[in-house]
Amino acid sequence: MSPEFDNRVPAALLILRFFLGTFLLQWSIEKLILPGATARIASNFYGVTLPVEGSYALGIAELIVSLALLVGFYRTISYGLSLLIHTVTVVVSWRQLFDPWGLAKVGNHLWISTWPTWGGFAALFLMREWDTWTVDGWRQSRSALPTDQAMSL
Repeated sequence: MSPEFDNRVPAALLILRFFLGTFLLQWSIEKLILPGATARIASNFYGVTLPVEGSYALGIAELIVSLALLVGFYRTISYGLSLLIHTVTVVVSWRQLFDPWGLAKVGNHLWISTWPTWGGFAALFLMREWDTWTVDGWRQSRSALPTDQAMSL
C-alpha cells in the first residue's frame, strides 16, 4: 500500500466514525433528557408502550454503544450494534415513506436520509479492520511493540 493510501483510509474512517457516532450519541442523549418524547416515538413508530424507566435504560445502553463507536472500542461489537440500532430505524421508517399500496407519501422525504446513514454504518462495519485510528488500533499497536524481554535477547 502506498503511504498516501495508508493515511487516507484511516482518516476517512475516523471522519465517518466521528459523524456516525455523533449522530447516534444525540439520540441516546435525547432518550435520557426527554424520556416522554422517547415513549411517544416508541408508541407511534414501533407500536411499543415504553415506560420512562425503559427510556432511560435504552438511553444508557445506546450511550455506551455510541461512545464505544466514537472511540473505536471493540469495533466489531460496537460497529455491529450501531448498524443494528440504525437498521431498526430504517425498517420502521419505511412506513413513513410509503402508503399501504407502495406509493410514496408526499412531504416525508426527510425519512430518506435514514438510508444513506445506514449505508455509512454498513460501510464502517465492513471496513472496521482498516479503521486503525481507534482505541482498538492503539491497543493492537501496543501489543505489537517488542517487550523488554524480547529486546534483551
